[in-house]
Amino acid sequence: MNRSSTKIVQMLMLMALATSLVLTGCHPSLEAEDKAFCRATQHRLSGDFKKQVATLSEAEKTLAGTGKSVKVPATFAPWWGKGVSAKLFADSKPAKGTLDDLFARAMEHSSQIKVFSDIPLIRETGIQEARGRFDHHLFVETAYEHVNEPVGSTLKLRRGVDPTPSDRFKEWHHSLEVGVERKLITGADVRLSQRLDRTSSNSDYFVPDHQASAVLGLTVVQPLLRGGGIQYNRSWLRIAKIDSEIARNEFVRQAESHLLAISRAYWNLYLSRSLCIQRKKLVADTGAIIAKLEKRKDLDAVQSELMRARAALAKRRAELVRAEMGIKNAEDRIKALVNDPDLLASTKAELLPAVAPTMTALPVNLKDAAATALENRPEIAQAFGQLKTAAIRKNMAKNEILPQLDLILETSIAGLDKAGRITDGWDNQWRGAHPGFLVGLRFDLPVENNIGEARLKRRRIEMRQQLAQVQTTVETVLLEVKISARELATSYREMNGRYESLQAAQEDLRVLAKRWESHAGAANKPAIGYLQLLVDAQDRLANAEENFARAAVIYNVAMVNLQRSQGTLLSYEDLAVTRTTDDRGLPVLSLTRQPKAAPKAAPKPAPKPAPKPAPKPAPKPAPAK
Repeated sequence: MNRSSTKIVQMLMLMALATSLVLTGCHPSLEAEDKAFCRATQHRLSGDFKKQVATLSEAEKTLAGTGKSVKVPATFAPWWGKGVSAKLFADSKPAKGTLDDLFARAMEHSSQIKVFSDIPLIRETGIQEARGRFDHHLFVETAYEHVNEPVGSTLKLRRGVDPTPSDRFKEWHHSLEVGVERKLITGADVRLSQRLDRTSSNSDYFVPDHQASAVLGLTVVQPLLRGGGIQYNRSWLRIAKIDSEIARNEFVRQAESHLLAISRAYWNLYLSRSLCIQRKKLVADTGAIIAKLEKRKDLDAVQSELMRARAALAKRRAELVRAEMGIKNAEDRIKALVNDPDLLASTKAELLPAVAPTMTALPVNLKDAAATALENRPEIAQAFGQLKTAAIRKNMAKNEILPQLDLILETSIAGLDKAGRITDGWDNQWRGAHPGFLVGLRFDLPVENNIGEARLKRRRIEMRQQLAQVQTTVETVLLEVKISARELATSYREMNGRYESLQAAQEDLRVLAKRWESHAGAANKPAIGYLQLLVDAQDRLANAEENFARAAVIYNVAMVNLQRSQGTLLSYEDLAVTRTTDDRGLPVLSLTRQPKAAPKAAPKPAPKPAPKPAPKPAPKPAPAK
C-alpha cells in the first residue's frame, strides 16, 4: 500500500467515525442527577417544616371524637335510612349505586377527568420536541446557473486584443450536494456532505471547457464557551421531563379534587333525600292532627286551632316541594360530574344512594397526617419540580452570558474529470487523493451584553420566587391538613351532639303527643293550648332530624377530605394512573381501580417430629444351671 492509499484509508476511517457519531449519538441518563438534586433540595427546604410538624402541641397530636356527649351507637339506624334508598317518585326509573359506583362511572365517562388526563400527555410531547434538537437532517441541494455577462478584461475571456461589446463571458454550472447533519449532545454541529459539480465555459483560460468535480467534506463546529457542553445541551431535555412530571402531578391533584366533588355530591343527594322523607312524614303527621280536629270541631275544637293546624300543614307542604327540588338539583349535579351517558340519556332516572353514612369514630394523628401530606401531596412535588426547572434555567443563563468561542474543524477530499463526466470525477476523488483540512477559531464578544445580563437577572429572581413558592405551598398544605383533621374530629363530636338532641326531641314529642291525645280524646277535657305545643315539638324534631342527617353527611365528607388533604385519596380508593392507547394510536391516561392483593395465607405449622420409640429393655441373662 503506497502513501496516497494510506492517506485515503485514514480519511475514510475518519469519515466513518464522524458518520457513526452523527448517526448514533447518545443521551446520558438524567434520572440519577435529577433525583439527587430533588432529594438534596427537598431535604434542605422541608427540614423546617418537618420540625414544625414535630412540635405540634400535645393537644393536637391525637384528634378523636372524645367528649362527654352521648355517642352514636354502632347499631343505630335512623328511621329514614331505608327510605333514602327506596323509590320516591312515581314516574321515575331507579338507578341504585354506591359512591364507588359513581367513581367507576366518572373514571370511564367524566369529561373533566379526560381534560385533566390530557395535560401530562400534551407536556410529554415537549420531551420528544427537546430530543428533536439532536435529530439527523438529510439534505439535498441542487442548482443550475448560467452566466452571460459582458467582458471588460482580456484576462477573463481573451477573444481578442481589445474586448468588444459583442464578446461576452458565458458559463454553465450544475451542482448537487447530498449530506447529513445533526447537533451532538456537546453542542457541536456536524455536517457530512458529498458535492458534485459540472462546469462549462467559453473562456480561453478554462481548459478544457467541460469539467466535472467531486468533493467529500466533513465539518465540525464545536462551541467552547457559550452554548457548549453536555450539561447545557441536556438542559432542554431535563426541563421537558420535569414539566411532564409537573403536569402528571397536576392530573393527580385535579383528579382527587374531582373525586372529592363527587363525594360531596353523593352525600348531598343522601341528605336531600333524607330531608324529603322527613318532610313527607311531617306532612303526614300534620294531616293526621287536622283529621282528628275536624272530627271534634262540633265538640271542643276551637276554629282558631284548626286554622293554625292547616297553616302549619301548608307551610310544611311548601317545605316538601323545596326538598323535592333539592333532590333533582343533587341528581343533576352528580350527572354533570360523572357524565355517564346512561344517566344523562334518561330524564326520569332517579339516583338511589345504596350506602348509608358511617358513624364510627376515626381517630386522626395530626403529626402523622402532616408528615404523610409532605410526602404525598402533588402540589409539593409540583413546587419542587418548578424549583428544579428554575435552577436549570439559571445555569443555562450563566452559560449564555459567556462570549462565543467556536472551534472549527474541516477536512475534505476532491476529484476532477477534465472530460466533464461526473462519474469519473467521483471515482477520481478516491484515487491518489490527499485530504485537505482546516482548523480555526471564531470569537464573538458583545460589549454591553444587555440581553445576557437581563436574562441571568431574570432567572435569579425566578429562582428566589420559586424558593418562596415552595415555602408557601408547604405551609398551605400543612394548614389544609390541620383544618381537615380538626374538621373531622369536630364533625364527629357535632354528630354525637346532634344525636343527643335528636333523642331529646323525640322524647319531648312523645310526651306532648301523649298528653294531647289524652285531652283530645276525652269529651270533658279541652285540647286548647296543647296543639301549639305539639306543632312546635314536631318542628323541633324535624330540625333535630335534619341537623343529625346533615352532621352525619359532613362527617363522611370530612373523612374523604382528610384523604385528599394528605394526597392519598387515590391510593385510599385503590385507584392508580394507567397508560393505554386509543384506536388512533394516541396515548391515554386514565384512572383504574387496582385489585386488592389477596391476603397471604398463614404459614402452616411445621409438623411435629414423631416421638422416638422407647428403647427396648435389654434381655435378662438366663440363670446359670
